[in-house]
Amino acid sequence: MRFRADTIIGALLLALVLVLFSMSFYLPPAPYGTMGPALFPRVLLLALFPMCLALFLKELFLDIRERREAGRPFVEWLDEYRNVLVAYLLFFLFALLLPYAGYLIAGFIFLFTMQLALGPKSWRKVPQYVAVTVIVLGGLFLLFRYLLLVFLPEGEIF
Repeated sequence: MRFRADTIIGALLLALVLVLFSMSFYLPPAPYGTMGPALFPRVLLLALFPMCLALFLKELFLDIRERREAGRPFVEWLDEYRNVLVAYLLFFLFALLLPYAGYLIAGFIFLFTMQLALGPKSWRKVPQYVAVTVIVLGGLFLLFRYLLLVFLPEGEIF
């Protein structure tokens, strides 16, 4: 039986959510008695779990019902999932860059590159991309640093 890409991706995402949720129990507790560092990832993962489960089950039942013999060519699949793959690649690069460059630099590179890759391709849009990146990064920095009192990662560079 052949499984479609959505079924496999749903299963992988479901496994990833479960692994990350179990890893959140190994985060150290907060020394100052407020919310610990594991709260936010757990909330996000609990929100993602039913969506990943729904994707997996929906596509699994669709696969079982259809049982298609002829598969789609890889080039067709790659073209359809290009944006998703680019987003995962850029996020992976962001995670690799974070310890060295810090949140602000790595975040700027990630958000700006993501907009360049997925948005309209025009030089006139670049100032808009820079403005959106600065506003979003600045807003998130202020929210986490001063409102939630969470220190964002600082890298070796900045």
